[in-house]
Amino acid sequence: MLKRIIDFFLNRRFQISTTVLLFVSFIIFTKTSHPAIRHLEIWAGDVLAPVKEPVVWFRDLMETRKTNEILSRRLIHLSQEASRFASLADENQRLRRMLDFKERSEYNLLSALVLSEGIHKSVNSLLLNRGKKDSVQVNDPIMNVDGVIGKIFYTGESTSLAQLLIDPNSRLSVRIEPSGAKGILQWYGGNRFLIADIPNTMSVQPGNLVVTSGMSDIYPGDLPVGVIRELSPAPDGFTHIVYGDFLVNFNQIREVFIILE
Repeated sequence: MLKRIIDFFLNRRFQISTTVLLFVSFIIFTKTSHPAIRHLEIWAGDVLAPVKEPVVWFRDLMETRKTNEILSRRLIHLSQEASRFASLADENQRLRRMLDFKERSEYNLLSALVLSEGIHKSVNSLLLNRGKKDSVQVNDPIMNVDGVIGKIFYTGESTSLAQLLIDPNSRLSVRIEPSGAKGILQWYGGNRFLIADIPNTMSVQPGNLVVTSGMSDIYPGDLPVGVIRELSPAPDGFTHIVYGDFLVNFNQIREVFIILE
C-alpha cells in the first residue's frame, strides 16, 4: 500500500509540484498591492459583472419574497389579534350595560345565554341556557337592555325555548307614547312591526315610542318595544295602520334577561 502511494507521487511529481506552485503564486498574487495587480482585478470584475448581476438580483429577489412572506404572516396575526381585542371590548361593553340594567331594574331578572337560534321547526325561537332548575316558567317574558324580545314557551331542566316577537304567530299588547293609543303589535317582516286599528283621532307621530301596555297577563307595563316610523290610513277610514322598528336587533342577540315571577 505504501509503495503504491510513493509510486503515485513519484509518477505525478511534476503535476503536483506545478499545482502547489500555482496555489502559492495565487496567494502571493492576491496579497500584492501592485497597481498592475489592481488593474487586473478590476478587469476581472468587469468581465464577471454581467454574470454576477443576475445571480445577485435573483438572490435579492428570493430574500425579498421571504421577507414579504414573513411580514404577511405577521400582518395576518396582528389582524386576528385586533379582531379578537375588538370582540372582547364589545363583549365587555355589552356585559357592563346588562349589569347596569339589572342593578337599576325593579324586576327579578335572570341572565341567560343564547345557545342557538331557530331550533324549533314551527316557532321563531331561541334556545337559552336556563330552565326549571333556575325557576324559569312558561310565559316568563324575556328582554335585553334594548327592549322586549319575547317569552318562554317551553322549559326543560336546564334549558328553555323562547318565542320571539318576530315570530308570525306572536302578538303583543302595546301602548304608543305620549298619546296613550293602545293596540296589538305583530311582526311585519325583518326588524319591523305593525299595529292595526289605531283611531285616527289619536295623535300618533313618527318617532313615538312603543311600550308594553300592561294589560297582558304575561308582560309588565312600560317595557320598551319599538319606535313608530310611518302611518297609513286603514280602508275603514276611521283608523290607522302604524308601522315601526323594533328596538332590539334580533340578528345580534347573545344574552337576554328572563323576568321571573
